[in-house]
Amino acid sequence: MQIYLVGGAIRDRLLELPAPYECDWVVVGSSPEEMKSKGYIKVGKSFPVFVDPKTSEEYALARIESKSGHGYHGFDFDAGPKITLEEDLLRRDLTINAIAEDDMGNIIDPYNGIADIKNRVLRHVSDAFRDDPLRVLRVSRFMSKLNSFGFSIADETTKLIAEIVKSGELDYLVPERVWLETEKALQTECFDLYFKILFDYNAIAHIYPDLEGIDRALCNSSLVPYRNASPEMKLASIFCALDDLRGGNVIEQLDEIQSRIKFPNSFKFFTKTVLRTSKIINDSKDRISANDIYQILEATDAFRNPENFSIAMEFHNLVDGYDQIIKIIIDAFDSCKDISYEEESFKGLEGDAIKDKLVAMRIKKIDSSLK
Repeated sequence: MQIYLVGGAIRDRLLELPAPYECDWVVVGSSPEEMKSKGYIKVGKSFPVFVDPKTSEEYALARIESKSGHGYHGFDFDAGPKITLEEDLLRRDLTINAIAEDDMGNIIDPYNGIADIKNRVLRHVSDAFRDDPLRVLRVSRFMSKLNSFGFSIADETTKLIAEIVKSGELDYLVPERVWLETEKALQTECFDLYFKILFDYNAIAHIYPDLEGIDRALCNSSLVPYRNASPEMKLASIFCALDDLRGGNVIEQLDEIQSRIKFPNSFKFFTKTVLRTSKIINDSKDRISANDIYQILEATDAFRNPENFSIAMEFHNLVDGYDQIIKIIIDAFDSCKDISYEEESFKGLEGDAIKDKLVAMRIKKIDSSLK
């Protein structure tokens, strides 16, 4: 058996991106039985992929594929020991991802990926590119990841992408796999470019129909401040931009949208928080009241979860011109955050009466901080 480093680790190293690199390995001339005998653990349900328990890195048997159905899983494959490295690399998506390195450090580049890295071109390896609709998303993601290097998409690859979209194959992608690519794109600085390219290729209507209108949102500079923010903030910024375009009804639809897009609850909860607070801040940014601020504190669950409040304020503070009002809100919270139930002060009160007095005390303190 021979083991080769393949794909992203070599690409990113050649681009002089900072380590650590995500290492993927391809194994030539082996079998599932041999891999297990050497201590590797099988993790691939569809494909023969194994994990080294010592490093957690993935090792895949070299394989060839043929289209047999729809979507990402619509393939038959052969991972026999006679499959060569060049045959395995031929099935990969882009030439820049079809480069390998042996254990002596020798580079194997049968499809001119290094030349395409130098020329800053994303180019498909073979016409088999059209067999996997997920590659439309992968090309869009690599454009967002490598935007600072000035990459472009080869004309012939653009034509294949158009064929995939027109074929309807994107409709067969499972939402979880689509989200996985999207989440990776949200980890890049130019996350908005990922959505722009998908829109330009008419792919958004197939994979994310709930994001109708995103083309206008992407033309809005409101997304730019979030380029170095967390993935949760980036997704929330998109929904906030869509909310502005749709007249403020996105929050009512978010549960249904999540059920289709399959993004995690943490993303949904944060997006709901900033949608609620954004409306209050926008409506009262010229003159905010104690009651307005208290609504923000309630919407962020500030008294029980001050970290959630801080992250929401960080989100809003990225908007140009909001720094002053965010400082006022934070100072107001600091003034009242230590006010809590004390038996002596609330003597004789029960149930809602206790809550009402606690709210009144906090609002009074906020009001004092505003004067």
